[in-house]
Amino acid sequence: MKNVYFPLFVCVVILSACGAPSSVSTMEGMTSTPEPVSSLTFTPLPASTSSFIPTATAEPAEFSPVLYGGKLFDTTSFLLLGGVSADVWLAPETSVTRFSGEATYALHNMEYADKYFLWGRAPELSPTCKTYFVGIDAGLEEAGFVATLDGWKVAKRDVTELSVDNPIYQQSVEDWLVEEGVANPVVEDLRILRVDIEGDGVDEVFLSAHHFADESGHMTEAGDYSIILMRKVAGSDVATLGIVNDVYRSSEPEMTFPVTYSLANFIDLNQDGNLEVVGEMDRWEGFGAAIYQINGREVIETLKAFCAS
Repeated sequence: MKNVYFPLFVCVVILSACGAPSSVSTMEGMTSTPEPVSSLTFTPLPASTSSFIPTATAEPAEFSPVLYGGKLFDTTSFLLLGGVSADVWLAPETSVTRFSGEATYALHNMEYADKYFLWGRAPELSPTCKTYFVGIDAGLEEAGFVATLDGWKVAKRDVTELSVDNPIYQQSVEDWLVEEGVANPVVEDLRILRVDIEGDGVDEVFLSAHHFADESGHMTEAGDYSIILMRKVAGSDVATLGIVNDVYRSSEPEMTFPVTYSLANFIDLNQDGNLEVVGEMDRWEGFGAAIYQINGREVIETLKAFCAS
């Protein structure tokens, strides 16, 4: 990601990247297809230097907003992805009707639930960007946090990072890309994570990879891609499913400002016993995240927000 400047007060919601359409379902009320945004001027807030102590205080809640963010260069920025209760996912504009005022948020990363507890301000809508954000009254030195209200119960399971030299998983990525029409795919920036998302004792394997011939973050052409896949065991079969993917097919370079997808977290947000998949999205002067719910072989995109300059 290059030259990312995301103040808390200016964000743009973009709900999908350019490229081939994804097979992932979306929740009602969510839109898709981002377009590059330009000529915006940002005025970042001064970074806070408040201290914080990781101590939970709140009683369990019936609803929680879901935020994603952390340290972005010299600011601490959290996007409002939406909200969650035990039986429904809510878009950002619906979520803000369910909560207001200041609150304490629990921050969760790939390794830990409730790693930090931070005081956050009320959600605000930027009139320029048309997206909600929550200001956090503390400076962070880390990024990639999912945040929920203190007291909202989440669950995590151990995640194991596997060697990228495993030929089975490299071949899985190649085979999937060939099926998508990519001739002689180049497997680059491969990451392999293993986790039991259903709690049934059978691990799923998640793979992220991307390749762009042009490294500027502006252009794409045939053979370029960014993907997150899941290998799931079902009886004696192993299925490879696309969680999110952009595959580019133009024979000539095009200016598309491609999104790079990466695995950010596995966490049970809706308290159903299954872990959701959190994917981070990075683009030239752009950043966002999405939550994916796995129901058997069905992938549902439940929450999403994206900011770009």
